[in-house]
Amino acid sequence: MERSVARYRSEVGLPGTNDQRSRSLEFWRCEIEELRRTITKTEAQLRHFIGEDIAPLGLKELKQLERQLKTGVERIRSKKKRVISEHIKLLKSEQRALQEENARLQKRLHELPDANVSSRIPEPNACNAFHQQRIFLEGSHQ
Repeated sequence: MERSVARYRSEVGLPGTNDQRSRSLEFWRCEIEELRRTITKTEAQLRHFIGEDIAPLGLKELKQLERQLKTGVERIRSKKKRVISEHIKLLKSEQRALQEENARLQKRLHELPDANVSSRIPEPNACNAFHQQRIFLEGSHQ
């Protein structure tokens, strides 16, 4: 059956399967070449964006590149501001939570039945005074 179809195609002049394969192959060759050109062009643009290989560029291309870079910088700054703003909001929220916890703990401390408990918790200045007094006493014993 297959031979009959192939013979009919050749007699009538219809393209055979080999012609289809060659057309498909030619299509993919053209596609590959187009992709290579696109890659080369994109790589050149990337080099221009980082300031390399700009000597052959004319005034028009340099102005266009400058506009593109300005737009990119503006987008970066905008994103940076959003990220910083979100971070600040997060830090403020954490600060409020810590302040609330501190107030709650201080209230609990003052509500304890033993009044001497608060005197047992050294204040920062009390620690420094104790340390200085210890140094003084150690120095006078020598």
